[in-house]
Amino acid sequence: MALRCFAQTEASSIESVAGNDEVAEFMKNYTGRGVMSDGSQPTPAAECAQQFRMHPGFEIELVASEPEVSQPLFLSWDSRGRLWTVQYRQYQFPAGLKILRYDQHLRAVYDKVPQPPPLGVSGKDVITVSEDSDGDGRYDTHHDVISGLNIATSVQVGHGGIWVLNPPYLLFYADADADDVPDGPPQVRLSGFGLQDTHSVANSLLWGPDGWLYGANGSTTAGVVSSAVSKGVAFEGQCIWRYHPDSQIFEIYAEGGGNTFSLDIDSQGRVFSGTNGGGTRGFYYPQGSYSSKNWGKHGPLTNPYAFGYFEAMPSKGDTARFPQAFTIYEGGLFPDDFTGNIIAPNAMKNLVWNSKRIANGSTYRTEDEQDLCSSPDRWFRPVYAGVGPDGAVYLADWYDTRLSHVSPIDDWHKESGRIYRIFPNGTQPNYTLGDLHTRLSSELLALFEDTNKWVRQRAVLELGWRGDHSIVAELVRLVDERDSLEALWTLGMLEQLDAARATRWLSSDSAAIRRWVVRLLGDRHRDLDALVDLATREADVQVRSQLASTAKRMSPKLGLAIVAKLLTHSEDIEDPHLPLLIWWGLEAHAEHWTLVRDLFSQPELWHMPMVPKYIAGRLMQRYATTSDPLELDHCRELVELAPDVAAKQALLEGLLRAFEGRTLPPLPESLSTQLATYQESLGDAGLVIGLQQQDPDAVTRAIDIVRDAAQPLALRSALVRSLGESHPAAAQATLLQLANGGTNEPALQRVALVALRQFDDDAIGGQLVGQFGGAISAEHSLRDTACRTLATRKAWAVALLNEVLAWRLRPKDIPVDVAQQLRAYDDPQVAQLAERALGKAVVISSEDKLQQMEHLQQLWKWQSADPIAGKEVFTKKCGVCHQLFGEGNTIGPALDAYERGNPRFWLVAIVEP
Repeated sequence: MALRCFAQTEASSIESVAGNDEVAEFMKNYTGRGVMSDGSQPTPAAECAQQFRMHPGFEIELVASEPEVSQPLFLSWDSRGRLWTVQYRQYQFPAGLKILRYDQHLRAVYDKVPQPPPLGVSGKDVITVSEDSDGDGRYDTHHDVISGLNIATSVQVGHGGIWVLNPPYLLFYADADADDVPDGPPQVRLSGFGLQDTHSVANSLLWGPDGWLYGANGSTTAGVVSSAVSKGVAFEGQCIWRYHPDSQIFEIYAEGGGNTFSLDIDSQGRVFSGTNGGGTRGFYYPQGSYSSKNWGKHGPLTNPYAFGYFEAMPSKGDTARFPQAFTIYEGGLFPDDFTGNIIAPNAMKNLVWNSKRIANGSTYRTEDEQDLCSSPDRWFRPVYAGVGPDGAVYLADWYDTRLSHVSPIDDWHKESGRIYRIFPNGTQPNYTLGDLHTRLSSELLALFEDTNKWVRQRAVLELGWRGDHSIVAELVRLVDERDSLEALWTLGMLEQLDAARATRWLSSDSAAIRRWVVRLLGDRHRDLDALVDLATREADVQVRSQLASTAKRMSPKLGLAIVAKLLTHSEDIEDPHLPLLIWWGLEAHAEHWTLVRDLFSQPELWHMPMVPKYIAGRLMQRYATTSDPLELDHCRELVELAPDVAAKQALLEGLLRAFEGRTLPPLPESLSTQLATYQESLGDAGLVIGLQQQDPDAVTRAIDIVRDAAQPLALRSALVRSLGESHPAAAQATLLQLANGGTNEPALQRVALVALRQFDDDAIGGQLVGQFGGAISAEHSLRDTACRTLATRKAWAVALLNEVLAWRLRPKDIPVDVAQQLRAYDDPQVAQLAERALGKAVVISSEDKLQQMEHLQQLWKWQSADPIAGKEVFTKKCGVCHQLFGEGNTIGPALDAYERGNPRFWLVAIVEP
C-alpha cells in the first residue's frame, strides 16, 4: 500500500494541469474507459518472474526492476552492448503546461510549447544505462545518464553522442569521449512533433542500417516538423519518419498504420511496426506508401491524391487486440525455426505472441505459433520488445494494473517497472565482443558474418560513422563475391555507390542487393537509366516494389519511364501492394503533363491489364479533383487518347468519383458530351420516372442497385440523387447507411450525405455526427459535406453544435461557410448555440453596410443572372485573393467547396470581409 500511496503523491493533480475551470470540471466528471486501476497490489519482482508460463525450451530472467527502473518504455543498446532504458515517469501530462481544452479523444490543447532542456521546466523522465561489469552476461550496474526530461520516449546512442526523442524535439547530446556525461546542453535537431496525446507522441527511435535515424508517430498527435534543412513537414497522425544526422534532412518514410508505438527494421532493411488493432500482428511499410488509418479520428493523408491505402498484414490466429510492441527475431540464439518470426507482446492480454512471417506477394501475412510466454499477473504490461546484442529477447514491462489511456486522471503506478529477457534453456546469453567503436575496421568487417542481426548492423554503422575509405575496395569485393548487404550499406554511408558499381549490381544474383541499389539511388534522387531496363526484366516482386517506390523520388522523365515498364508486369495485378505503389509512382509526376501525355499516347499502354483496372480512373480523378481548367483539359485529352470503350469508361468513372456530391465545374465541351453519353448509357429512365412517381417497385429496385457494389458507380450515384429528390421513406435507411460509411466509394458517400437533406427526420443529425470520429472523416471532403447537410435543419444544426460544445468536435472542423450560416440562423436557439460554440458572428460595422446588404439581397435574382458578366466581376473583385475552378489567386481560401447558393453567407463575406 505504501508503494501505491507514494505513486499517487507523485502523480499530477487536476489542479496542476487544468488551465481553466471548464477543463478541471471536464477532468473531474470524465468516465474512464478500458482497463483501469483496480486497487490490486503489485507482486514483488522476483516472485513475478517465477509465475510466467513459457514456451517449451525457453526461460525468462529478470534483468532490472524497481527501484532502479520504473515505468520503462523503451530499450536500446550501444556499441559496448550496454542497455539504455527510457523511464517514462512524467507520463501522462507534460510538466509546466496547462490544458486549455480537450476533444472527445482526450487530445489536449496546451497553453504553450515547452522549451527544450535546459530552458524548459524539468520533468521526471530519466534515461538510464545498465552495464555488465564483471562479464557474466548480467546487467549488474545501473546509473542515470540524463534526467529531468519531459515526455521522453526513446533513446539511441552513436555518431558522437546520445539521441533523445523528447517531443516536440529530437535532441542530440554530444558525448565525444563516450563517458556518459553530455559535453553540454543538447542541440535541437528536430522540432514540431505533436504533444496533444502523450500515449501517441513520436517514439521508437531506431538506427537504420543505411545511417538514417528512423522513428514512429502515434495516431492522435499531429506534427509540423522542421530541421536545419527541412522546414514545415506537416502530417496528421501515424507515420514512419526518418532523419539523417549528416544532411539533416527530415522526411516521412511512410504514412498510416495503427497507433504506432513500435518499429523494427529486419536483416534486409525492411520496415515494420506493431499496431493497436486486432486481427493482425502489424504493418509492413514499403517506402513512400500509405496505409490505413481511422480517418475520422486520425486525420487525412498528406497526399489528397493517394486514392487508396494498404491494410495491416493479415493474420491467422488470435484476433484480439493488440500487438502494440513488435520485433522480428534474428538474433542467432533461438532455434532456427524462430528466425524471422514476429515477437509481439500484448499488454492487454499479459502475454507475448510468436508469429511466423510468411511472404504474401510483395508483402507479408502471419500465422500464430505457440506463445513465447504469458503471465497470470494482471500487472504484466509489456510495452517494448527487442533483440539484444546477446541474442536474447528483451521485454520492457510497464507493470501497472492500469493500461488504458482513456482517462484524464493521472493515477499510474509510477514506482514500478521491470525488464526481462527470454532465451533458450541451457544457454547463458552474453555479449563478448567488447566496444565495437574501438574495434579495427578489419574486425568490424569480419562481424558481417555474425549470426546476430544487431551485431552485423551495428558494425555497418560504426564503419559508416568513422568514414574509413581505406576499406572501400574490400567492401566492393564483399558485394561482388558474397552479395553482402552489410557491405553495400557501408558503401552507401561512405557515399561510394557510384554509377558504375550501381549499374553492375543491378544485375546481381541477389534480389536483396538489387533492391537496395534501387533504394539507395532513390534516397539520393540519383537518376540512372539502368533502372528502366531493370524494371522491364526484374523477376523479384519486392525489387519491383522498391522500383515503384523509387520512381516517386526520381526525375519525372525517369520516374515515368520506370512506371511504364512496371505496368508491363501483368503478374502483379493481384498483388496486395504493387498496383497502388505503381499508381503513387505515377501520381508523384502528374504535374508534368507533357510527359504523362506522351506515356498515355502509346496505344500498347492502354492494353496492359493494370491500366484500366487501377491507373486510368485514378489519373482522371487526380486531374479532375483540382477543378483547374488546365487539368480538366488534361482529362479531355486522356479521353481522346483512350483507344476503346472500356478505357473511356474507366476514365469517366474516375471523373465521376472526383465530382459526385460536389459542384461540377464547367467542363471542356467534348468531355461534357462524353460524360453525358456515358451517363445516359447507364441510366434507367423508366426507373427514375418511377422514383419521381413514388412507385414502390421502382424504389425497391433502385435501393437494390444502390446497395450493389458491382453496379457502375455512375448509375448508383444517379439513383442516390433521384432517391434524395423523391425522398421515399423506404430509402432513408439505405442512404443513411451509405452516408455513414457503408460504401468504399467516397464519391457515393458524399452523394448520400447530400441526398439526406431532403429527409425530415430529426434523428438523422445525431446519427451523422456520431460518425465524425470514424467513417465521416476529413478525407475526400466527407466531413465538410456532412456539416453542410447538418446545417440545413434546426435539429441537425443543434446536434452539430452540441458536438462542439461537448468537445467532441473542434471549432476548426466546421467549414467557414457553415459557421457563418449557423451564426446567422433564423432560429435564435441555433444562433446562440453557434455563438457559444464557434464565437461571435461577424458584426456589420455600419448602417450603410447593412443597407448595402439589404440592397444586394433584393438584387439577388438567380433567374436573371448573367454568368459571363459574373465571371468578369469575380476576376476583378474576388479573384484577386481567391480561386474558383482553378482561376484566381491563392491569398485567401479557394471558394469551390463553399455553399455558393447561400446568400446569407456570401453577402456578409462580401460586404464585411
